[in-house]
Amino acid sequence: MRPAVFLDRDDTLIANRSLPASPGSTPGDLADPERVELLEGAHEACRLLKRSGYVLVIVSNQGIVARGGATLHDVHATNDRLCDLLSEPDEHSGRPRSLIDAVYFCPFHPEGSVPEFTREHPWRKPAPGMILAAAEHLELDLTRSWLIGDAPRDVQAGVAAGIDAERCLRIGEGFEGVLDAAVRVLAHTRPAQVSRARLVAAEEGALRHPRVRATVASSVRALAERTGVGLRDVFVDEDSIEMEVEGTPLLAIGMAAELRRSTDAWHLAKHGTRLWRAPGQERAT
Repeated sequence: MRPAVFLDRDDTLIANRSLPASPGSTPGDLADPERVELLEGAHEACRLLKRSGYVLVIVSNQGIVARGGATLHDVHATNDRLCDLLSEPDEHSGRPRSLIDAVYFCPFHPEGSVPEFTREHPWRKPAPGMILAAAEHLELDLTRSWLIGDAPRDVQAGVAAGIDAERCLRIGEGFEGVLDAAVRVLAHTRPAQVSRARLVAAEEGALRHPRVRATVASSVRALAERTGVGLRDVFVDEDSIEMEVEGTPLLAIGMAAELRRSTDAWHLAKHGTRLWRAPGQERAT
């Protein structure tokens, strides 16, 4: 029995509400593979969770089918595009392989216009049907699993399925995004070891200014407190920051990736430039 992380799709992994509505569709509906756009941190979050041994399962309400705004084929094509974007090369064959193990979606809605799909259904969140089905089909241990979503119904579905409420994480309520929430998952599953990760500034001496150094140091401490990571120490010089955390190198890399994302956004807004080297260059020991 393997643990899983159940992931909502829209506004958790991909942009939705921020996109303009397609002609003839309701705002918030997305069933066009050409419009799939990963949210910042989504790929890194899935990569870290996957490498930590979790089965990754998407569970998504798609009432757009019941409302006549899309077909099952449209939803499948959109999900396939998302899985393609959330891929990385297989370590043996080198061919792209999706980080997502399975996708479940519910096309039913009680207020639809397509008779075939116009009804309530046990798979429609906040009901737990999709999670329970995945647990049965994939032989998952719900007592060791997590859920990450952006809406109350996501959390309610996880709890109804038997996932501990503290393991059902809601973006926008304590977590800034899916990567932030993933760090919380990794922190909780850490073994008894200490790892270090280092971020290097894009420009030499970028951390020389006391305000920049203080902001970076306080950001990593706030991140550790928010996600429950055991932060042993922080070392900041003029060109880099190194953090020492209780957990695996993957946890340290996740901390570094989320710190880069948040402080890059701050530095870009204040100074017009990113603070750190390009994403994906985090290193841990």
